[in-house]
Amino acid sequence: MLTASTVKHYTQHHLTQLQRLDRNFLIAGLIGEYQYLCHDDSAPDDMSPAEHHAKLVTYSDDELLEDSDLFNSPYDNAEDYYDSYSAYVPDEYSL
Repeated sequence: MLTASTVKHYTQHHLTQLQRLDRNFLIAGLIGEYQYLCHDDSAPDDMSPAEHHAKLVTYSDDELLEDSDLFNSPYDNAEDYYDSYSAYVPDEYSL
């Protein structure tokens, strides 16, 4: 499992390659975070979960780590990040 110390090691050595499960946790977590942020302050041009998912699956591992800000966050790993927003993740994207 990807931990914060692993992420820091990867970024220091430019070898960022996420395991499939960690990648899925970050994608679902980013969808949940976006839904959380849009929940109270929505705008007409907000992406749907499907649109957001379609965009995120094209991201590199580095882009997912940057968007989630995992290495500067209080989360220990990708699963912790996902868990913090899982209540806002639509069923079709939850893990």
